[in-house]
Amino acid sequence: MTQGTTKTLFSWENFGTVCWDIFGARDPSHTISHSDFGAFHKLEADDQHCSGRLEFYEFTDELLVTIIDCVWFEEHEFLIQDGDWIRFNFSLSIDIDMHLSRDQTVKIVRPSWRIINYPPDKTVVETIPANKRSAWITICCKRALVEQLTGENCDNLPSLLREQVSLSGKENFHHFHDFTSRLNAITADVLKTQLTAAMRMAYIRSRAVELICLALDHLVHSPVNVEAVKLTEKDEQALARARNILLEDLAATPSISDLSLQLGLNRNKLYYGFKRQYGCSVSEFLQSQRLEEGKRLLQHTDMAISDISLQIGYQHQSSFTAAMKKYYGLTPKQFRG
Repeated sequence: MTQGTTKTLFSWENFGTVCWDIFGARDPSHTISHSDFGAFHKLEADDQHCSGRLEFYEFTDELLVTIIDCVWFEEHEFLIQDGDWIRFNFSLSIDIDMHLSRDQTVKIVRPSWRIINYPPDKTVVETIPANKRSAWITICCKRALVEQLTGENCDNLPSLLREQVSLSGKENFHHFHDFTSRLNAITADVLKTQLTAAMRMAYIRSRAVELICLALDHLVHSPVNVEAVKLTEKDEQALARARNILLEDLAATPSISDLSLQLGLNRNKLYYGFKRQYGCSVSEFLQSQRLEEGKRLLQHTDMAISDISLQIGYQHQSSFTAAMKKYYGLTPKQFRG
């Protein structure tokens, strides 16, 4: 396995050619299929730089879809230029740092969906660490498709939706939402489909449009959210310390109340501020980190499963087994099997 960072300048305007640059200077094996629906580009994982699936779809009506379900063996840094594309992302497994500006970085570590809207003239850096599973669907469309699907000019859409698809602002926009059961199920179905040829193209396109429709419907009919918690620079530093404290000993993490007292940060600001800063709640962050560490110990040590369970904060092996099964789809024994 190689070490280091691979950098890729990714522009949706040159989607059909730039997807081959995903391995940096290396020329990956790939295939291109065409049908009446558009073009399907498939990169072949070489089990040296990554393992899994990397698929890119160019549909004829300015709809772009990427399907990623792989583990990178080296850190990847994407310099993304969205242009006038609106990006929808549906992630079942993710660990990514999104550098929205010089002073704002969002770390996403839990299953969720989001709309990402960067100014047309901006290049934004997104970093994926090595040895982490990435399983997501990204769908890009133009503003015209949103207007076609909603039957409204973007300027007339409800405020919660309008602010997420408007391309007139100068600020980077990123907002994540919890999965509904339906969005989760569709995303999982797309990631595991075995259809081939034109049937695959037709299926991917229809499910991509369905995902966009459900996302737009959620925003159109959701009540306006409570104003986001305001974080000062001091608050952000306290939240970074909170994250470090949680990682110090996964088997003996402090409660929210104790952590709040330790940091001198009120409980609500800790709870909601942590979620805003890192894209997940404290408990969700702890679970993902415990299970990542559990996976590492299972794969790289001979420790007994019961000992691993205790070391990462599960008092009962059965709880650890259930959590691993739900999160990864495999039991601890199956990881070693």
